[in-house]
Amino acid sequence: MLLNRFETLAMNNPIRTAIQRHFEGRRLFEMGGAMNGGVALEVGCGRGVGAEIILDRFGADRVEAFDLDPRMARLANRRLVTRGNAVCVAVGDATQIAAPDGRYDAAFDFGILHHIPIWRDALREIYRVLKPGGRFYAEEVLEHALENRLLAHLFEHPREDRFDLARFRDALASQGFRIVETRTLGRDFAFFVADKPGPCDD
Repeated sequence: MLLNRFETLAMNNPIRTAIQRHFEGRRLFEMGGAMNGGVALEVGCGRGVGAEIILDRFGADRVEAFDLDPRMARLANRRLVTRGNAVCVAVGDATQIAAPDGRYDAAFDFGILHHIPIWRDALREIYRVLKPGGRFYAEEVLEHALENRLLAHLFEHPREDRFDLARFRDALASQGFRIVETRTLGRDFAFFVADKPGPCDD
């Protein structure tokens, strides 16, 4: 679903950029390590900060990113124009990713799936487009945070079928992912690293 006006402001400011760059990106890197080249997917790229992190911290050769909101895709394209062919940004839907099976070495979710009503479909698509042996890095907002009355008033999130830590882990496993590590930040946020098993995995 598209962000409302307040959410757009909250997600596009220097504080959010600093959190994403110096906390979320660093924690996911500690949990899952570098890519060491290859092609990465970013689901819900916003104004393009995540793509920079994926290139600079995780070492991707190329990032293909999309956002459901055309305004965000335009902002990301402007931000990333100096990256040349290392980045491609488009308008897209996480429940119907416009990429062939096994396209990506890694996929990144910086707090996007909790915005998606049918979030399990997005997980299925992420699994589909990852190569065998590919890695999924995700930072997510949990159900407990979405139940906060103030946040519920300011932010427009789907209300049905939300996930807590256990439910998201179960959905990853049900899809076929092998969970590498999970961490929580209180009851509101969680970090996940999971792999799509390769041909040599048990």
